[in-house]
Amino acid sequence: MNWIKFGILSIGYITVGLLPNAVEKSLQHVTIDIKEQTLSFLSNESLYGKAFERGYTVLLFTMAILLYTFFWLLTKYYNLGKHDRLMRTITYTFVSLALLAFVPHNIEPYSWYNLAPSLQRMLHNLLAVVVFLSVPALIITFQVSIVKKLPFIGITGLCILGLVILIMAYLLITNGLNGVAEIFFIDGISVWIIFVSVMTVLGRQRFQHQ
Repeated sequence: MNWIKFGILSIGYITVGLLPNAVEKSLQHVTIDIKEQTLSFLSNESLYGKAFERGYTVLLFTMAILLYTFFWLLTKYYNLGKHDRLMRTITYTFVSLALLAFVPHNIEPYSWYNLAPSLQRMLHNLLAVVVFLSVPALIITFQVSIVKKLPFIGITGLCILGLVILIMAYLLITNGLNGVAEIFFIDGISVWIIFVSVMTVLGRQRFQHQ
């Protein structure tokens, strides 16, 4: 199982490094108020050009593949393949994130006379909400699946995610959804990924599905 551990550690650290690093570099090259706007504005071709829109698509689709691979390896290592809810949630999260990659943001006003951009904007916002909810749901489902057999990893992982959710709720209530909240969300999920990756690699515990 060493190859699975290596895969979890490698994919985990690539996932943790890729998105925050890409966001940081992007913010250095554009003028955007992340206290007022979301990071998805960077995918708006009319504001930042075709290169940023293409980069947004490649980045999010890559993240979808990495996240799917990471959780697939976790299910292989912890023998969770028969947990139907977990496997479905992995698939739903991958599909929603992959679809979001191909639906860039736009700021066209909703209008029956401008139907295509309006539908694109509506679909983008809907997919963004689904991704925002499905990633924590996926983590919770995974943690619940292992908590009885591996209480330390299970409970600690839930505590990390719970803290992220509480702070996110505070940020959303006080300032609404903006780039600052999204960056915190990304960083919070990254902390969880690092924790699970390290604990999996260092630990010797696996369990058989019953």
